[in-house]
Amino acid sequence: DRTDRARAGGGLLGGGFGGRSTARSALEGVSDIDFQQATDAAYADFLSQLGAAGYQIADRAALIEAFTKNRARPLENGLERDVILDRDSRAKARVFAPAEVGGIWLAREVLGQISAPGFSGNQAAVGISMGGTAHARATGQAVINAFYIVDFANAETYGGWFRNSSAVSVKAGLAVMPDVSKLFAYAPNGRVATVTLREPVAVGGDFGEFADATTGGQRAAEMAANVIGVLGGIGTNSTRRYAMTADPVRWQAGVGEITNRANARTLEALRTGR
Repeated sequence: DRTDRARAGGGLLGGGFGGRSTARSALEGVSDIDFQQATDAAYADFLSQLGAAGYQIADRAALIEAFTKNRARPLENGLERDVILDRDSRAKARVFAPAEVGGIWLAREVLGQISAPGFSGNQAAVGISMGGTAHARATGQAVINAFYIVDFANAETYGGWFRNSSAVSVKAGLAVMPDVSKLFAYAPNGRVATVTLREPVAVGGDFGEFADATTGGQRAAEMAANVIGVLGGIGTNSTRRYAMTADPVRWQAGVGEITNRANARTLEALRTGR
């Protein structure tokens, strides 16, 4: 789920006239099985594109051993963590790794986008990075990790200090999110190469039903508060709740399309150094 906010300040004399608008959106209709299948499909595509680009895939067992030597342990698939999108947007994500990897290896390089679970999680994240670096140096093989945050809603906000009103508009739309989605590689020379998506990889389509889930009583109360705010010249707050009820088959197809394109984009940047 995600929360998006916009605030209007009304300028130097406004005193918060427009108030704050908040949209809370939740993804429904998909299960852990659907999340896992989509993740496994994205990973299979990632490996296929690596092979097509001329890379050879090494045995993972030695790499896992390097992780564990640095006191790193995998996290369980389905973990729920906080994600920071920007100053006015927050989200909770369900985190999944490919089934054949044996759990989530949440490296230190992604902790700016998603929170690790407590001290042990942060310690494990450091151990994964140290283990990946040590393995690359010892074997001469790069260790590559792709980290994608897949969103189910597009939010547009209106507001600002000199605005007299604020608004948040939300609609359905699958996307691999920019800035927080990245591919990084521990190189044999000890460096960490990073590719960050700067634009969303998105797809439209009918992959579910996006509806206002706010109760009638809540909507009436918020409308009254907004009218009083306009007449009285004071700021008021308005909240809407939305539910994106996905069709699992169409949702998985959409995720497959955008992760395929994200894989192609990040691997091309890694290959060319741009």
